Amino acid sequence: MSKNDVTRRGVLRTGAVAGAGLALPTIFTASSAAAFTNEPTGSSVTLGFNVPQTGPYADEGMDELRAFELAVEHLNNGGGCLDTFSSKALKGNGILGKEVKFVTGDTQTKSDAARASAKSMIEKDGAIMISGGSSSGVAVAVQGLC
Repeated sequence: MSKNDVTRRGVLRTGAVAGAGLALPTIFTASSAAAFTNEPTGSSVTLGFNVPQTGPYADEGMDELRAFELAVEHLNNGGGCLDTFSSKALKGNGILGKEVKFVTGDTQTKSDAARASAKSMIEKDGAIMISGGSSSGVAVAVQGLC
């Protein structure tokens, strides 16, 4: 067999390379990128804070929630933070100029409750990010949704 013979493997390889070459530029267009993101539309974004409000880690969960609320205050209006240091990233105008809103969920320090709470925040409240999880079991359970 000489090197100039056309083989099935060669034709498939050439076809795959050509297809990839034709498809590659489309992933760099804005409309394609938007299909793979959950970029919010409108004037606000919603974040979901999934923390234990009942159960054995309720105290830690309340501390987490206070920290999240403070972070939202800083994102939306500086929260006094901009008076104490100069930040190039934090301008006090939300995220990408959108007001930050938040919803909370109670994980009860149980995997099933945490997953249900996170799912509700994503589907009903439109949360684009879920944060929280004071135990590894809860974090692993929610990880599959996000």
